[in-house]
Amino acid sequence: MYWQLIEQAEKYLKSLNSGDNMAEQLKRLLAGLMASGEANADAACRRLKLSRRTLQRRLKAERTSFQEVLQEVRADLAVRYLSDARLKSLEVAMLLGYSNFSSFTTAFKSWYDLPPAKYRERFLRIADF
Repeated sequence: MYWQLIEQAEKYLKSLNSGDNMAEQLKRLLAGLMASGEANADAACRRLKLSRRTLQRRLKAERTSFQEVLQEVRADLAVRYLSDARLKSLEVAMLLGYSNFSSFTTAFKSWYDLPPAKYRERFLRIADF
């Protein structure tokens, strides 16, 4: 299953623009760190070889923040993972760094205006056609 997740993360990485801005670099990095459970500011700064303050300044210059970029990556990966019927919703929540399913459900609803189970039900119904 690990290799399937890596494959999905790699597809996501390829789908990102190859722009050189900090937010895009951070998205690519966070998508890779997500599977290992290290998608946090400290790990990202270590990989980017930047201080937290420098990362914060560069993201602010692009009118975004670490938290906004992290949420965007989580939202994108959530729909990719939920599209895979082999993954349970709880596994998706854990892969995205949520400590419990309730937090993931709340976040997913804020992104897509429906709970993950309903999204999956609709997606899989469409995929069956």
